[in-house]
Amino acid sequence: MLKRIIATAVALLLSAITADAQYFGRNKVQYARFQFAILETEHFDVYYYPQERDAAEVAARMAERWYERLSETLHHTFSRRQPIILYASHSHFAQTSILPGSVPEGVGGFTDHLAGRVVLPFAAGLGETDHVLGHELVHAFQRDILRKQGRSLSMLPLWFSEGMAEYLSVGTVDMNTRMWLRDAAASKRVPTIPQLRDPKWFPYRFGQALWAALAGEYGSDVVVRALAVRTARNAIGRLEIATGHPEKELTALWKDYVTRIAGEVPATTAGELPRVVGGTSRDGRLNVGPSLSPDGRRLVFMSERNRRAVDVYLADASTGQVMRTMVSTATDPHFDALQFIESAGAWDSTSRAFALATVSDGRALLTVFDMPSGRVARRLVVSEVDQIFTPAWSPDGTRIAFSGMKGGVTDIYTVDIASGEVRALTNDLYSDLQPSWSPDGADIAFTSDRFTSSIERLEFGRYTLGAIGWPSGTVRALGGTATGKNIDPHWCASGDCLYFVSDASGVSNVYRLDRESLDVTRMTDVAVGVSGITALSPAISLGSEGTRLAMSVYSHGAFEIRTLDVHRPGAAVPVVRSLERPSARLAATAPAAAFNRRPYKPKLSLFSLGQPYLSAGGGAFGSYFRAGIGFGVGDLFGEQELDTALQVGKRARDFAVDTSYVNRRSRWNWGVTGAQVPWLVGSGLMTHNAVDDAGRPVIVRESVLDRQQHRQLSGLVIYPFSRARRIELNAGIDSVAFSRQVTTMTYAGNTLRRIGESTTDVPSARAATSAVTSAAFVHDTTVFGATGPVMGERYRAAIGTTVGDLMVTTASGDYRRYFAPTDRFTIATRLEHVARIGRDVTDPRLLPLIWSPREIVRGYARDGVVERASQLSVANVELRSPLSSIVGRPTDRLLPVELFAFSDWGRFRAPATVAFNAASRQLWSAGIGTRVNASGFVFEFNGARTLSPAMGWHFVVNFRPGF
Repeated sequence: MLKRIIATAVALLLSAITADAQYFGRNKVQYARFQFAILETEHFDVYYYPQERDAAEVAARMAERWYERLSETLHHTFSRRQPIILYASHSHFAQTSILPGSVPEGVGGFTDHLAGRVVLPFAAGLGETDHVLGHELVHAFQRDILRKQGRSLSMLPLWFSEGMAEYLSVGTVDMNTRMWLRDAAASKRVPTIPQLRDPKWFPYRFGQALWAALAGEYGSDVVVRALAVRTARNAIGRLEIATGHPEKELTALWKDYVTRIAGEVPATTAGELPRVVGGTSRDGRLNVGPSLSPDGRRLVFMSERNRRAVDVYLADASTGQVMRTMVSTATDPHFDALQFIESAGAWDSTSRAFALATVSDGRALLTVFDMPSGRVARRLVVSEVDQIFTPAWSPDGTRIAFSGMKGGVTDIYTVDIASGEVRALTNDLYSDLQPSWSPDGADIAFTSDRFTSSIERLEFGRYTLGAIGWPSGTVRALGGTATGKNIDPHWCASGDCLYFVSDASGVSNVYRLDRESLDVTRMTDVAVGVSGITALSPAISLGSEGTRLAMSVYSHGAFEIRTLDVHRPGAAVPVVRSLERPSARLAATAPAAAFNRRPYKPKLSLFSLGQPYLSAGGGAFGSYFRAGIGFGVGDLFGEQELDTALQVGKRARDFAVDTSYVNRRSRWNWGVTGAQVPWLVGSGLMTHNAVDDAGRPVIVRESVLDRQQHRQLSGLVIYPFSRARRIELNAGIDSVAFSRQVTTMTYAGNTLRRIGESTTDVPSARAATSAVTSAAFVHDTTVFGATGPVMGERYRAAIGTTVGDLMVTTASGDYRRYFAPTDRFTIATRLEHVARIGRDVTDPRLLPLIWSPREIVRGYARDGVVERASQLSVANVELRSPLSSIVGRPTDRLLPVELFAFSDWGRFRAPATVAFNAASRQLWSAGIGTRVNASGFVFEFNGARTLSPAMGWHFVVNFRPGF
């Protein structure tokens, strides 16, 4: 007897509806409906919505400038118009339907390899937007060049593609990349070129430097030669052909380049600055956004010390010992984002309240915490802006100043905490960031490119310091160092000076600006850099009544938090004369370019074409032939998709089709699907001896095939309440036809030669047509590791009814919880119950609740008795640990392996009318196993000891992630 199988078509017929109606999973929520229009430039269609119109005009001009530069550099032109899709902020960008999953905060844009769409939000400054746009357009050129070779950009390593994009969009090795190179040189850990595949070597920074080294030695057209190679086996092979030198020589060149760029870096790269957070494996590699309380007792910072996500922690400011986790973004559904790259929190003057810029339900919020309890006291919605960065309390505690993003540009705002009234202090296309309220409340210091830039000429200068008078709103320049950036200002306790970060010396360090003379003094001499994640990230905080600085320092491949007593500065350096005091120059809107505008009208076009397949064969059940293909059409924004899969065979009954349409144009997601799918659900083979009519011995071989023909038309509606919760509603018609075919083959008993064959259709089960409805509530806050969930909880409650030829109601509840006491192991638990009630619960035409008990109780094979159960209860528990935590090395980067021990229990019930083996009513097993993630496919290998009933050890291989 052959095992029950499902036809090949079922694996192919995966529709968009099914993807959205997954059993669990977080939600992509579209909080706002964006009315896109199109700016037509010479080479681009720039998609924007009214709120970002002025900034989109500037971006369209940037794009054409980039096209002129890159087409000349890469010796290539586009054969068709390139789409660029702009979002006014990252919170809007995170709602895009073009990417199916969530968009991490660190993603500043992407170019999809399938359709070539360049998609990005406006960054905090137009200069930064210009850089990201250039970076993504390099990818568009790379994709177009490789596509004409029949190659895919996705097959190249990130150091090759992302590094090249950084090199061509920045133009040189910038200060931020130099910081990474100095650190690698100081710690004697410069990677070889093959080692750059390891994600720990940030591909943007190290890849950019590699291309700069190659261009310096072999000419700037080395990137063109590397992209033009058609015969290389891999990316390194492209470099070898493009340069004419083997990998070992190229690695030697690269390491020498890093050494020259780094210069002499002392082994103690942070000088004598005391370390408060960082330096151990427990602390993680990312500790940023320090905020010291005014009384000097406590420190708030952001860290990925739990290895799962960036969270907010409260620590003792002297020892760095964590007192509590204030925000856990990984599992808390109230926080969509923390802006940890571009923002930090702020204490009020009493050290009893703390404000944090967050995004929740797509809205910009100021979340205020009572301190030191960490309890959320208030969530202040600021609907006037799309995103908030770096809040700062006024000295009297009545207002908060912040940098707010609206329409693709950032300005300085204040909000009255009592009334919620918002006031814009600047309103133009220049970038105004990181406000800091003076102790007397008379000024708000900030950093801006307004004093060095020209929007009309698309010239984006460096950041210098300015001040806004309160309440007059008068803007004046304060200056800063004569060269380099000047960011993240903080007033000293007396109000007669400002501390800030500058890279004027080639290394980011802390400086002090005298308020009256504008003289500048360097306060630290950190050899690698005082820096947050990016060059503009906030990095310092002043507390302890203005006597102590906390700062984020990059050292040994990690961000640490160190401190400085400002009355005893760590570096005795001469005074650096400030810039001449410039006059404040407010921005004028750039003149609109002569671009044609037209509304965007969604239309469907071919977006994907699946790999065709063809198979044929024969055997005891006759010959067969199958051929199939899948394809998808959709609109530009991924808001509408129509996916179709087809299969044909020798007979009409082999024809299979599944067509699904899904619409995500609003918060309500809906879709319809229609399908005809043939299933081969059972087969049997029987051989016996007989005699023919002449009395001669013959061998008769009978094969039986049971088939089902499923026809379905259904509709689905999904409404997400948040990223974590949703409801699903489904209704449709399901028709199943049953057939049984007996093929008889007769062979001569003495020669075994086939002497006869006949095929007969015999009676089978009656066809069943039923109306099917279901409803489900789903909650999911889990965080995934390499092979399954490691934190959070998920549950699903569902009820479904079948009415018509089959009358059944099915109810289910499934609860799963994942405890992670440390990053070394996870305790995973599951409780599930499913029950069928109604007239036809015993009807054999119903599919079983489970196909095999080993799906939920490992170690037990298929059991026809258990498969007829109408109720099941399941309990599972696993102790999971990544292999890397056991061997003490980060092997999960290259080989994601998880070890686990488990115990499974299941109980099954059937109606009294069904013969049910008492020994099969309850199953219990325990064992050990391992899971391996191989390029996204998770394989489970386990050895299970069956305990009740005891049947010994069984070794099983499954293709599935952890529950």
